[in-house]
Amino acid sequence: MQSTTKVIPKFDKFKFLDVAVISGLVIVSILIRIVNILAFPQSVNEFDPWYLFYNALLIAQSGGNWYAVPPDVHGWFPWGYFIELGNTIGLPWLVSLFSLPFYGQFGSNAVYTVAVLSDILLDGLGVVAAFLAIDVITENRIGAYIAAAIVAVSPSLTYKNLLGGLPKTSWGGVFVLFSIYFITLAIKRKNPLYGIPAGIMIFLANITWGGYTYIDLSLAIAAFLLVLLNKNDEITAKTLTILAVTSAFLTSLAPNNIGFMSGLAHGLSLLVIPLFLYIELYVRQIIPKEILDSKNILIGAAIVFLLALGILGLAALGKSPIPSRYYAIVNPFYQFSVPIDRTVAEYIPQPVTAMIQDFGISLFLSIIGMYFVITRRAQLPGLWLLILGVASIYGTSEQPYLFNYTAYIVAALAGLGVAEIANRFAESKSRGVRIAPLIMLGIIGISLLADAGISMEISYEPTAIYNAATSFLTTNYAWISALDWINHNTPKNAFILSWWDYGYWIEVVGNRSVIDENNTLNGTQIKLMAEMFLNNETFAVNVLENDFHIYPYGSPNYNIPVYIVAYDAVTQYISSSGQSVWFIGYPTNFPGEFIGYTTSLGDIAKAMGAMTTIAGYNMYSYVNFSYVNETASTLAEAGQTQLASIVANSLPMAWTPKAYNSLIVNMFIEGVQALNMGPVQAPFSISLSQLSSAFGGNATLINPSGILPNVVLPYFRPVYISLYPVTAELAVGGEAIVYIIVVVYQFVEPNVILPLTIQENGTTITT
Repeated sequence: MQSTTKVIPKFDKFKFLDVAVISGLVIVSILIRIVNILAFPQSVNEFDPWYLFYNALLIAQSGGNWYAVPPDVHGWFPWGYFIELGNTIGLPWLVSLFSLPFYGQFGSNAVYTVAVLSDILLDGLGVVAAFLAIDVITENRIGAYIAAAIVAVSPSLTYKNLLGGLPKTSWGGVFVLFSIYFITLAIKRKNPLYGIPAGIMIFLANITWGGYTYIDLSLAIAAFLLVLLNKNDEITAKTLTILAVTSAFLTSLAPNNIGFMSGLAHGLSLLVIPLFLYIELYVRQIIPKEILDSKNILIGAAIVFLLALGILGLAALGKSPIPSRYYAIVNPFYQFSVPIDRTVAEYIPQPVTAMIQDFGISLFLSIIGMYFVITRRAQLPGLWLLILGVASIYGTSEQPYLFNYTAYIVAALAGLGVAEIANRFAESKSRGVRIAPLIMLGIIGISLLADAGISMEISYEPTAIYNAATSFLTTNYAWISALDWINHNTPKNAFILSWWDYGYWIEVVGNRSVIDENNTLNGTQIKLMAEMFLNNETFAVNVLENDFHIYPYGSPNYNIPVYIVAYDAVTQYISSSGQSVWFIGYPTNFPGEFIGYTTSLGDIAKAMGAMTTIAGYNMYSYVNFSYVNETASTLAEAGQTQLASIVANSLPMAWTPKAYNSLIVNMFIEGVQALNMGPVQAPFSISLSQLSSAFGGNATLINPSGILPNVVLPYFRPVYISLYPVTAELAVGGEAIVYIIVVVYQFVEPNVILPLTIQENGTTITT
């Protein structure tokens, strides 16, 4: 009987309601983010995750030994680059470990499957982590449920956490929440051994995300606030000591520069925080009572003095005390001075409206949560959550790539805020006040339902490689077929030139060396690629021969096969009489009736914007801004606002003579002409009077005087063209078919004849 009575209380304490609610939210989170499975094929998503999968594959091939990973010889030709053994190897390592039991039988397919499906695990862990962190801090299930629900339906998380997304920052955010949970348990149960699992979570956050500086600094500031608020105690200091030792030991086992044995920033430096807490406890005991009240002011002044001294010392040595990525957050003007950063959407500051769209009502609730941390939850876990929240919200406003980490912190703070509001209402004896929580929860519930709807809409999209990185929500295999052709029809030692957005695809799927990858590690070569695309063919030839010592196929000095790849949309206009003419780009008023104006979503748009910025060229040299603006203004003044908008949004196609002579424009003109399916018409070659006549039904959009002459690039010859339709739509005087096109050219001697393979909608034609 005694054994039975001992078991029953434990069994009764099992929180059935918590399990049911959280399990339901986990299922909701997973179902929302796998909506696209029902409509589209699945693969590794976006760009960077392909490289993470590649790293996981290399580690799996080494038996899970992350010390024995071979170098990546495909990146940044001709230098090559070791896979990132530093702060991003953790996620590939974990993927490889989970795939090892199946690797012997299924090989790389096992790694690929785990990589694609790992985000299902992330969805569940994120919901659980948010619930546990807020439940243990507030001991209020309502707030904990709200935090978990926000994570489950978050639109900002859905952007990155679709299958195959491999979001490093999201994994880091989840592990940080678990760490907060264990630290809180340690303090509440007065058992510092909980610092061991907390340290393991910090280790995992460090190796998967790599935000160790952010984690360490925020925890240090939280400890400083703890002292200023007179909330420091021995249990907190002991817990942090065990946490720091655990994390330092584990990270020291990681390769390259993660561990404290090779980098103090993300291992042993954590011990400085508990050391500070111990010193404060000691000082509190030995200083005279008459100056005890001034202790915090003295400690604060001393820390400020030491920090100032350290910053001045580093400045004197010519070193920045703040990593450039974090300095760009602190000083937004610095980021504007870096050309590459000005062209990357994830590094461009976003307005408040975008923040509200990303985080919804949880953004406002998190501010309430911050208030209650200061007034009612001023222990280390709450203070750390506060600092993380302030830093991440501000950081995301400056660099949006952090949003899929910030979402977890904002959700936790929002749950904390709701919990405290609920507690306040529960303490009140007024019946009217007791109704208020129901109203509040109703408003939050409606907001979360709206977020769930937005998330489902966001989720309904194909993975990037299956829609050729376009904004069209349909499958398009132009890039897949081009990469497959590169993989099977180019020599193993081939060198591929392309804009940096597609570097990982070519490197991993095409299995070839690239000039630039999808990162900013080598801004010199990214700039060089921009210059090659924006100048004429002769410039590109000189770069290859003089800078890379690579010579064209057919030359006596020929040594390495070289290919250049570009992608965009093209539109085939077919008049009612059966005449066919092509436009570069897709209809500006898509999906409305095509009226002869096009714009770009691929390399043309990037050439006229990002490439000119990175190369340091004057954008006005390539795009006729004056003509477009004047024409749009004239139309607007005449009341033709819709046409004015179409003209204004066609700006990337308003080419100047310099643009017409650029390699990138000539590649698309020659590539489309090589299809032998009709001539190419110059953008803006339909006059407004001609367009007015066309609206009357008596004319077509074909302008004989606007047909471009044949382009033949002597040193770059088209060898493969992938052409897949997006849709057909009505056009003035006929029909328009929009295609995605990927063109592959080979670097050759003039007059060398090469076969051209064209794949149109899956049908291969060799000419």
